[in-house]
Amino acid sequence: MKKLLAIVIPLFGVLFVGMGFILYLILNPSNAVNGLPQDYEDNLNKKIFVFHDDQPFITNLKGGDHYIKVDISIEVGNQNDVDVLNKNSHKVRDRIISILRDVSEDDIKRSDIQEILRNRIKQELEETLKIHSIIGIYFNEFVMQ
Repeated sequence: MKKLLAIVIPLFGVLFVGMGFILYLILNPSNAVNGLPQDYEDNLNKKIFVFHDDQPFITNLKGGDHYIKVDISIEVGNQNDVDVLNKNSHKVRDRIISILRDVSEDDIKRSDIQEILRNRIKQELEETLKIHSIIGIYFNEFVMQ
């Protein structure tokens, strides 16, 4: 009888834990049927458009003798905003160069400098060009010399 209880009790414990895990997977709203979050699947279905200037942005850093060279791609959610960026590429270049010129050598050494620049570029372009579908700013090249 004790041997039977020694086998049955752990078996029920494993069964109970397994059922709890299965219920968690089924009832958790952040998991879709295939295990991917719903917003991930929604993003796969969205169209994304990219603006890319063929020339990199090169400028001197604030208060120093060093230069920065950056190649940027801008991801937007609709073709109209790509057209606005293309028509106003001179304004885009001016805003980005102004932002980069405001960066010091000490700023470049920060681990989060690219994220800071992404946020600032996005904010400045949205304000300047009156567009609001910028999804992301991506650095294809980021070099200080």
